[in-house]
Formats: sequence, C-alpha cells, structure tokens
Amino acid sequence: MKLPAILVLASLSVMLTGCLTSSPDDTAKIEAADNEKCISYGTTPGTPAYTDCRMKLEKMRKIAAVADAPPPRHRDGNCPTAASGIGCTDF
Repeated sequence: MKLPAILVLASLSVMLTGCLTSSPDDTAKIEAADNEKCISYGTTPGTPAYTDCRMKLEKMRKIAAVADAPPPRHRDGNCPTAASGIGCTDF
C-alpha cells in the first residue's frame, strides 16, 4: 500500500472513531451550538446559506480531528516525523 492510501485510511478511521465515540448528548450539544452560531451569522434555518454554514462547521470539526491524530508509523516501526520532534505513538 502506498503512503497516500495509508494516510487516507488513517484519516477516515479517525473521523469514524470520532463519530462512534460521540454520545447522543454530545451530538445534541454540537448541533445546538452549530445552530446558534449559524443563526448568529444572520442565516435562517432551511435556507441555502444556513445549510452551507452548517456544512462548513462540520467540515472544520473533521479537519481538526484529522489534525489531532497521531502521525502514522511505517510497517518497519520507523517514525516518519521523528526528525521534526513530533514523535509517533505506538499502536
């Protein structure tokens, strides 16, 4: 498997893990906060602007989840980011 494919799979697994670990209460809180934020921007629920706002907030959360994921390890155990000082985690 090539490195880009591994990165895509790692990103997807992080996003799906986030979905699986969210409780209904957390999901409701996030949705309420997103609703308030988009309304505060002057959008109205049911309009294209409101839908766009909600989609952008969700996308930003997914990007943040991927950014918070630990760097991937190579199969040989080497950490590709060791030189940067970031370090890798063991699986």
